[in-house]
Amino acid sequence: MPKRDDKRDDKQDHKLDRSASKVEILNAKARKKEAAAKARKWLVILIGIGIAAFYALKGGAGSGLINIIKSKLGM
Repeated sequence: MPKRDDKRDDKQDHKLDRSASKVEILNAKARKKEAAAKARKWLVILIGIGIAAFYALKGGAGSGLINIIKSKLGM
């Protein structure tokens, strides 16, 4: 009978190993999604700053600044 008990123990160990590996995969996917979300957040912030700067310069609010830079460069 000890042979049969060994098989049961092996099956139980195998099930535990599979469930542990599934949990690890799920945790890795969650960490990857969190990292992607952080990167996306900063990308959206930078795009927003770029659009705001574009409209500020286009609207004339930055024209004084541009003229100062041009005068310093000798243009």
